[in-house]
Amino acid sequence: MLWRWLAGGMILFLVVSCSPLPGQGEAVPASPAATASPSLPEVVLTSTPPLPEEILAIVPASQPVQTEEPQMKFWQEPAGCRPSEEQWGETPNEWLAYADSLLGWTRPLAKRALPRIWHPQKKETLPSRDGVYAFDVSDVRPRYLIQQALNALHVAGFAAWLRRDSQGALEILSVPLTPQTLGGVWGEYLQAYWLSPVSSPSGDERIIPTMKLTPCRWMTESGMAPNVPAGTMEQAHWELPDWAEAANAYLAETSEQAYRVAFRINWLGDGENEGPRTMCGPLAWSILYDAQSFPPGYGEWSEGPKTFWLPKPSVNGRPWSLFPSETYLVRRFNEPAGTFDFSQFPLAAGDVLYLYGKGDGFDHVALVTEVDEQGNVYSVTNRVWVEPELRFAIQRMVLYNAHDPTVGILRNEWAKDRINGRTGHGGFEMFRWRWRQKQLNGQTVQIAVEVGDTLPLLAMKWHTPPEQIAAANGLTNDTSLTVGMTVQIP
Repeated sequence: MLWRWLAGGMILFLVVSCSPLPGQGEAVPASPAATASPSLPEVVLTSTPPLPEEILAIVPASQPVQTEEPQMKFWQEPAGCRPSEEQWGETPNEWLAYADSLLGWTRPLAKRALPRIWHPQKKETLPSRDGVYAFDVSDVRPRYLIQQALNALHVAGFAAWLRRDSQGALEILSVPLTPQTLGGVWGEYLQAYWLSPVSSPSGDERIIPTMKLTPCRWMTESGMAPNVPAGTMEQAHWELPDWAEAANAYLAETSEQAYRVAFRINWLGDGENEGPRTMCGPLAWSILYDAQSFPPGYGEWSEGPKTFWLPKPSVNGRPWSLFPSETYLVRRFNEPAGTFDFSQFPLAAGDVLYLYGKGDGFDHVALVTEVDEQGNVYSVTNRVWVEPELRFAIQRMVLYNAHDPTVGILRNEWAKDRINGRTGHGGFEMFRWRWRQKQLNGQTVQIAVEVGDTLPLLAMKWHTPPEQIAAANGLTNDTSLTVGMTVQIP
């Protein structure tokens, strides 16, 4: 069956690929539409200047699965939580107004409230009342703003769930943490929220996983939530991602193995229409995901590897525009990658390259997975050969060597091979997380606390142990942060 797909895919191979046939131009099938304006620098660089000041003076950055056990437990509430007396002195409608004040959206949540709410256990729509709301967020772009809304609703006093309606549109179900609600038809949505970081109400298959937050103190004091250390619900981790280890799971030396990897990534959703020709973006996404590199919380990137499929930053902004602009930096170079002087801008593990191929080559996405002591810069990515026979593989390869300009696929095959295809001769873009740039610079950065932040959550955003952040700011393990507060990240 694998080889039936190989033969049948030759027509598509002629028009689109991470490694298409040379001389076929850059025609591509309709790619996913851009969902956010590109956050690219205005300047187009044709040479290699030193790092500019805006890169050295970095601002906030912002995935979780494993939780690294901290040396100390942090008993903080998220930034934006209010004192118990203030909270219980208001109604859920006033809680909603508080959430909207934190968000500052042009079209507030109150204006997005739907009159009726689907209840899967009841199998009917119920009227919105007693502070239970459903908000239409189908038009919210970029998608990562939805996590900000979930955070604001949480500190305001709601268990907030992202889900899809019967037509597939996104909505937020918001259930107030009150004794009245706990004993009513929506009570399971309160109970399920605190069962675990990944729990959801039984029977509601429309729920979309998002990041949950540490409970506010008034929630635990009133018995509405468990008393757990900060970072537990967020699944906070802050270790440096191991991109090389994550990439090893995708190596494939034969065409059949490469097809099986593509089927496993399954970015089109059916498992057998994918192939190694157009997998460079989904492959990079998969390695980044497995290495837990993405910002914590929900965003369009969390919708799967298809979000990295057929990107083109210069046209649709993707994949860079999927992320909050304050979490990354991008550099654009018009000089061919094959002749570029990387000593002026060395690549680092975790960097993502978008290589432009002009009309006589192919565009390509490649993740830098490691840099060794000999100066070799590696990537694990897909390759296509047309001659002497059609063949596919996913290999660990040297992009370039910092000490020898004749070494590496950027300098050789991808720069010169017109038979099997060139890339990078139309210039390239480099994407780097700002937390990674901070580490490479060895500098302390100053950030402003956002709604929902705790020290473990900041540690996850910046891959810096929370104990170090606490020490740098003179904070104790039970000192809660406030929205807008200035924090030093060492």
